[in-house]
Amino acid sequence: MSTIIYEKIDNIGYVTLNRPEELNAMNDQMLAELDALLPQLEMDLEAKVIVFRGAGKDFCAGQDLTGVNTHEVLSEPGEHLTVKKRMEAERRRNRRWETIFNLAKPTIAQVHGHCLGTGCYLAMVCDMTIAAEDALFGDPLLRMGLLPHMPLWLYLVGMKRTKEMLYTGCYINGIEAEQIGLVNKAVPRDELDTEVERLSRGIALLPCDATAPAKDAINSVMEARGLGACWRFTNNMQLVMQQRKMLPEEFDFFKVRDKQGLKAAVEQRDRPFKKFCEER
Repeated sequence: MSTIIYEKIDNIGYVTLNRPEELNAMNDQMLAELDALLPQLEMDLEAKVIVFRGAGKDFCAGQDLTGVNTHEVLSEPGEHLTVKKRMEAERRRNRRWETIFNLAKPTIAQVHGHCLGTGCYLAMVCDMTIAAEDALFGDPLLRMGLLPHMPLWLYLVGMKRTKEMLYTGCYINGIEAEQIGLVNKAVPRDELDTEVERLSRGIALLPCDATAPAKDAINSVMEARGLGACWRFTNNMQLVMQQRKMLPEEFDFFKVRDKQGLKAAVEQRDRPFKKFCEER
């Protein structure tokens, strides 16, 4: 079964993440299929707007943490890879986000359910994000001793909100995500499809020869503000973090996963923060 489905309805292209039983968590197969699709999206002149969405109950719960078919999506600490191999993987990861960010046509993320980690990154690199009010956004990587690698956090929600989100790993719903500027609009879940279609069709009324250079001009300002350098910097920081050794008293997500299973590892990762996040 394909993990990415692409279809067109009139002049709107829909990219659907299609691992619903795994909450659309990204594994190597999904990334390979996404990478193969991106040039097609760029060249498809019939699709004037691209919508990214998820099959089933969730948009995307982040990277697949099972350790099976996940080398490309997440290089785990302790893997015996050369620096060159790790650098190549990091560059591919950031090039993927940059490609979507700079796609020569408007993009919309249609978010429902969980939108975490790399799922949240996908929504962030889209031009606009429309979310269900009960969608959940966040990035728990720091809880695992790993480094979040999405510089757009700072540009979208500012330094203090970025630090709060990443330091705590707490999730926020679509309503709060709209309030802090992470998404454009939050709507009731049963209105999400209608709202995204309304926005997509409105944008598609514009000529492609106008939207493409307009987007390029806007993104060029982001580049001038240092975004390009930020992508490069995260490459190097990931390499540093991957050489880090866990201290004996620190929670080792991957060690627990390998001995007790993924469910136990996620539970132990999040348990200390449960009361804190409920009280925020």
